Amino acid sequence: MHSAATTTEPNPNAGGRRIEGLDGLRGVAAMVVVLLHSLLLSDAFVTPFADPRPTTTPADAMWWLTHTPLHLPWEGSVAVFVFFVLSGFVLCLPARRSRMDWRAYYPSRLVRLYLPVWASIGVALIWIYALPDLVEGSRFLQIHMDPVPLGILRDLILIVPAQPGMTNTVLWSLKWEIIFSLLLPLFILFAAKWRRGLAVKVVVVLALLAIGAYEGPIERPYALGALFQLPIFALGCLIAFEWDRLVALRDRLRNPTPVFAWLGVLTVLLITSYWMVFALPIGEGALDLVAPATRVLQVLGAALLVILVILSPGLGALLSVRPLRWLGTRSFSLYLVHEPMIVAFGRLLPESVNPLFLSPLVIVVALGLAEVFFRLVERPSHHLARRVARRFATRRELRPEAAPAETV
Repeated sequence: MHSAATTTEPNPNAGGRRIEGLDGLRGVAAMVVVLLHSLLLSDAFVTPFADPRPTTTPADAMWWLTHTPLHLPWEGSVAVFVFFVLSGFVLCLPARRSRMDWRAYYPSRLVRLYLPVWASIGVALIWIYALPDLVEGSRFLQIHMDPVPLGILRDLILIVPAQPGMTNTVLWSLKWEIIFSLLLPLFILFAAKWRRGLAVKVVVVLALLAIGAYEGPIERPYALGALFQLPIFALGCLIAFEWDRLVALRDRLRNPTPVFAWLGVLTVLLITSYWMVFALPIGEGALDLVAPATRVLQVLGAALLVILVILSPGLGALLSVRPLRWLGTRSFSLYLVHEPMIVAFGRLLPESVNPLFLSPLVIVVALGLAEVFFRLVERPSHHLARRVARRFATRRELRPEAAPAETV
């Protein structure tokens, strides 16, 4: 689902520093996904995903949490879109400076992604079979069935026609990460060639996103197809190759702070647009026409957020504080281990206890598990990927996977 600890490109805000704000952004995005899944232990938070049309009124707190920008902290789908944009950005950065060594890249990249995924499947199976199901719980819990061998095999392979995620639902995004990683040369070619045609490229990406969104199902973005998912990575690639143009555009602003502030407001509105449109007093026909377009707007919001973190010194500094940098380095591990644990805890919860009371506890436990998984699995996998890159390298320069580029 997401990319790396830090990028190796000089920070446009401060000479040669890394873009540490992207670490914080990655960590925040991972926490949004964790918060969403913990909230889904309550059926009140599941209902909007089953039918996004309002079932409450503005007099109800749930209406405000769902159909206004207050949805931002639990907008997990857009958090994954952010991961996709970051992956495109980080993996394309080395290609700006030198030719990619594909002989080193492919085995290293696959080791970097698959080993943590396989380990997380093992952890998920322990949660599934070690703890009893004491309650049915919310509809979110009820969709989690005991995995069958074919489902486990799909999760291990990932790039299969059927949707992976029987052992761990978050694995749906890893399918697209793997496919993007395999197709990276085509994405680099798209972003690097015909630089004067940037506007045309953006239109092509938006058109593909729109086609993918209108194909549906828009209420389940994780089930949208390649025409929707892969162009999100392309936006990250375009940001990487148009880096200098973006920095020059910012530097021409006499006072960029108000511009960044208004762009921040726009970003929040774009990210939450899908939920806000369903609260508008428009007919079903108009809603069916407009709603898919808001999924495209959400992707644009994710891309704009990444751009703002790169270019805005204030936002970059805010996301560069030490706790968020730590969270960013553990974000892949957190993403992989949290959901089976939340499901297991939810099924142990007595019917008389409000599931929302469990959210703070499962978040703390998820952070602890992420640290253990990072130390025992992810970091060794990263080191092994570096050794694999050196083993297969055909020249002595730094390889793509030698730069910290990890993905969720």
